Amino acid sequence: METDSKRRMQQYVSARREHAAWQLLASRTAPSVISALQGLFEMRQQDGVELEEAVATLAEVLQSQSTSAGLEVADNDFATEALRELRQWIRRGLVVERRGKILATDALQKAFNFVDSLDNPLMTSTASRLSTVQREIEYLEASLNPNPEGRIRRIERKIKDLEAERDAVKTGQFSVLDGEDAVERIREVYHLAASLRADFRRVEDSYRDADKQLRESIIQDDNHRGDIVQKLLDNHDALLETAEGRVFHNFHQQLGRSVDLDEMSQRLKTILRHKQTDAALSLQQQVEMRWLNHKP
Repeated sequence: METDSKRRMQQYVSARREHAAWQLLASRTAPSVISALQGLFEMRQQDGVELEEAVATLAEVLQSQSTSAGLEVADNDFATEALRELRQWIRRGLVVERRGKILATDALQKAFNFVDSLDNPLMTSTASRLSTVQREIEYLEASLNPNPEGRIRRIERKIKDLEAERDAVKTGQFSVLDGEDAVERIREVYHLAASLRADFRRVEDSYRDADKQLRESIIQDDNHRGDIVQKLLDNHDALLETAEGRVFHNFHQQLGRSVDLDEMSQRLKTILRHKQTDAALSLQQQVEMRWLNHKP
């Protein structure tokens, strides 16, 4: 037990020192940075935020905080302080700067989610979480099972359960999710959808880093044209074997299933029309959910 405690302590100390989300939440300017960036990214989530706009917004928030929280800024130059603050978080990996715009990272999204959870006292029901765990255990066990007979029994059991559910619905024996349970589930779907952006930012960053390393390697080494082509091919194959590469590959395959995407779009429209959606999500969060219906 003591060894586990020490291991966790070391893990948390390392995370406190290295993880950008924890660094932000522990900083004295956390309320200003989070409130400024959250508002900006909610409005500009698709294309990033202009650095100048972020500096101006953060400067206004810092100035407001200076009077209520006693924040001291040299010469009251809040614009310079805001730029310095943002540059610091860019270096720490909280946001990424590209072509004059800043983009949110997974770490910043984690900070947003933590702060949002403080304003949401609604606890996920034990029954809901247990049901989710049971489904995942069943799916994992079936996926790990090499015995075809075991898989057949599982499929036949699911068919019987679905037939029983169908017969019950025909006689009107079914429950409709409502009240706090509906609010909870709608919020769960929103947070899962929001996490997709952070997932694919990591994929994009990984691809950019790999491309940069490849270019630097080609420049530094005296390569013939054939060697360069081979390095490009090897690098592509290696990238697909990374966790990010597998995520991107699966995502690309999923995009090809137009029927599934169309069905998801219709289901989202139904959810957004539900009477509990206004209680579960803010207007901006509902707008973000509608972006999932957007087809490029």
